[in-house]
Amino acid sequence: MQTLYFIVFTVLGGLLAIFLSAGWSSYTEKKLPDLPILFRWALTGTLTAGLAAYAWIFGANGDPAAVIEQVGNVLEVQNVVKGLSESIAPAEPVAEPVKAQKSPARDITVGMPTF
Repeated sequence: MQTLYFIVFTVLGGLLAIFLSAGWSSYTEKKLPDLPILFRWALTGTLTAGLAAYAWIFGANGDPAAVIEQVGNVLEVQNVVKGLSESIAPAEPVAEPVKAQKSPARDITVGMPTF
């Protein structure tokens, strides 16, 4: 059943893109855009709707927010943001400006995603 929904959403997205590309001005002027333009819009709409339907239906059982969270966990975004914020702003405030003080360099490690 999920595959049927996936196909329906993908085809409807392509058809909707054709109607959006034609627009209101084409309706009032009773003239459609050229065929190559309509084809490009249909192809783009089908691809975009297919990717969105796949992420929504198969990605996390209909929860797109969970898909984004899973991708963030795989890419370790939270650790990277924490490391960058620590390197930009020190944890404790400095009372006096210190001249020529060397601090140990902080390494930012980014792991490869496990797909």
